[in-house]
Amino acid sequence: MSQKPDNKATIAQQAIIAGVDASDLVRARAAVNSGVQSAQKEWIPTHLIVSALALELQDQISAGEHSNELSIYLRRLADFVSANTPPTGRH
Repeated sequence: MSQKPDNKATIAQQAIIAGVDASDLVRARAAVNSGVQSAQKEWIPTHLIVSALALELQDQISAGEHSNELSIYLRRLADFVSANTPPTGRH
């Protein structure tokens, strides 16, 4: 006979995981921000910093697990970038 998981335990575990994820996200953003600030201090142009971030993002996605949430987030990010792109771009 299989046992049904305890919903309270599952919810508690999810809350713990969410808390750890939130903490890790803060730490990851701080590390990335530090890298961006370092690149800016080196007078690297913003468009090249953004390109480097995009390449790193691509590498991380390729090395990790695919998730629907990530796909949705990236589509929203692309929409944001498209909506905020000036009419004249860099050539």
